[in-house]
Amino acid sequence: MDSNYKTIPLFPSIVHRIEIDNFDDYKDQIIKDIYYEKDNDPEGRKLSNIGGWQSESVYVENCKSRFIQKIMIESLTNFKPMSNKTYMKVEGWTNVNKPGDYNKLHDHPVCELSGVLWIKTPTNCGSIRFVNPQLFSKYKELDSYTEEFKEPTYSFMTYFCRPKEGTMLIFPSHLQHEVEENKSSEDRISYSFNIQLIGDLNPQSFTDK
Repeated sequence: MDSNYKTIPLFPSIVHRIEIDNFDDYKDQIIKDIYYEKDNDPEGRKLSNIGGWQSESVYVENCKSRFIQKIMIESLTNFKPMSNKTYMKVEGWTNVNKPGDYNKLHDHPVCELSGVLWIKTPTNCGSIRFVNPQLFSKYKELDSYTEEFKEPTYSFMTYFCRPKEGTMLIFPSHLQHEVEENKSSEDRISYSFNIQLIGDLNPQSFTDK
């Protein structure tokens, strides 16, 4: 019976994971740039962040750290899953979450994809948790599956991604997510961004407006 069994991961929510080459070459300067920006705008803005600092959102070409610009432009220009008929309008912001800070459950409307680049992630600084968008309608089904089935099929109610420095996640903007409390003794630092997908215009750069 088992030899005739298979699963089809129909209509998945795709989360892309990108490892940034030579990230350690940029890390210290990026952190310096972010603290400089924070010192010049200590209030920042408040959205999903509880206790943390968040910069204003700007298009990536106007990012105050040229190294973040470099990483974003190179990573998204070479983003293989995306059709070359589609270009991306990208804006982002930096986050500094001190010990005890966290980001409450939220999503990102008015865009198609969102993401995070982890810059400084001390041990126990908190993972990002995604919530299954079909949790309400599929609760009994998901609750009935064995752990052996859930693991290879990603049939979870929620899913945690542990932060890793120099790693970028890109995910559908409708996926609700939160970032756990920073339980380390140091700041957790990241760069978050939104992507609008625009097709059939074929501009010279993905950041063209």
